Amino acid sequence: MTSATHEKLDVYLRERLKSRKSVYMPYITLGDPDFAHSVEFAISMIDAGADILELGIPFSDPTADGPVIQAAMVRAMGQADFSLSRVLETAQAIHEARPEVPLVFLSYFNPIVNGLRPADSKPGYRADEGLIAFLERARRAGVRGLVIPDLPFDAPESELLRELVGKYDMHQILMVAPNTGEERLRAIATAASGFVYYVTSLGVTGLRSSLPPDLAARIDRVRQLSGLPVMAGFGFSEPAQAAGLAGALDGIIVGSLNQRTIAEQGTRAGPALAKLTAAFAAASHDGRT
Repeated sequence: MTSATHEKLDVYLRERLKSRKSVYMPYITLGDPDFAHSVEFAISMIDAGADILELGIPFSDPTADGPVIQAAMVRAMGQADFSLSRVLETAQAIHEARPEVPLVFLSYFNPIVNGLRPADSKPGYRADEGLIAFLERARRAGVRGLVIPDLPFDAPESELLRELVGKYDMHQILMVAPNTGEERLRAIATAASGFVYYVTSLGVTGLRSSLPPDLAARIDRVRQLSGLPVMAGFGFSEPAQAAGLAGALDGIIVGSLNQRTIAEQGTRAGPALAKLTAAFAAASHDGRT
């Protein structure tokens, strides 16, 4: 029996933040090394302390991702049973196992518009048809937020998506970066819901030995403008970085480190992922390593 996570994502985050300095949201690419192990890994990471789980939908041209996550997406798309339906089934299996923890999808725009398109669809098939089909399935899978790196917040498709997601208890999670200008930052903050995803460093995802020294101040500015929790990703490589920013950030996101672990250990990566998650969760929650 499936039990839905009923709170809105921002409400859930604020409730969690009453008992911890920051929340922790690890990322994995669904289908790497296979879909069955994605479920196993996700459950082990939730049980090790993940507050939210970010799940990547593989795509052939992941422009915001570095080589580690790109390679994970290639491996996932190479699975004989790969499809968007299989991705959604896998997310739903995770949700049914741990329904109290909300899921967030990271996807590029093309899969969520065209991934469920019927083979016999007519030339007039519309973007909103694809989005609605995707959102209906994603909601059943416990997904409460969508991060879409290649969709600017002010694109017409983005405005359409924001009109639709609220009907499915979801949020389009908007991203800001260090080079986002003040006028655009204000506009994004006004349109944002759920939480704001702060990209700590310019460029693609990956492990970095240091983070910008003014990161906490920049995060605080985004928080003031949006009135929402602000979570930061792109670059965290060790729990000490998370511990040093716990409390200054509402949430910490780690992806490439998890995918490197999966690349190195394959189907045996579960215990290592759980250990990493426990370390980052402790650093995020309590500021300790």
